[in-house]
Amino acid sequence: MSFENARPIDRLKPDAVHDGAQPVGKLSQLSEQGRVVVTLFRGSDALLWGSDMGKIFAQMMMVFDRHSRRPLVHHAMTCDCLGADEAVLAQFVQHAARGQREDACLMAMLLVRADIAPLAVSLAEQLGLLIDTTLRTDPRAMMGAALH
Repeated sequence: MSFENARPIDRLKPDAVHDGAQPVGKLSQLSEQGRVVVTLFRGSDALLWGSDMGKIFAQMMMVFDRHSRRPLVHHAMTCDCLGADEAVLAQFVQHAARGQREDACLMAMLLVRADIAPLAVSLAEQLGLLIDTTLRTDPRAMMGAALH
């Protein structure tokens, strides 16, 4: 996985758990697009990294890896909890894909430096639109990544 700073919550020591790992909801409460984003963030290999979606996701994660304000964390793949970092990432991609660039940029600034936020928004927009298109045209392609 290209997002090397991300660590599963179950690998953190109790005193190392920070706000980004705190459960804020359930994965099942997200839209299909949000579930795909979180599942990719958690390290799903359901999508080939050579795919367009895999490439865009890897580029976005590289930006977060290099410019994040702090290490981001995620829950285990099988966990139905939704961590704060995961929720922000899912909403960030959703806003960007809907063309709400200002809102997406504000959310990006929670995660990365302000000068990097527009780049992150552009990548999130591409990712979100590609996820939406894939879900509309061939939802079976996403079965392993999001719908289970």
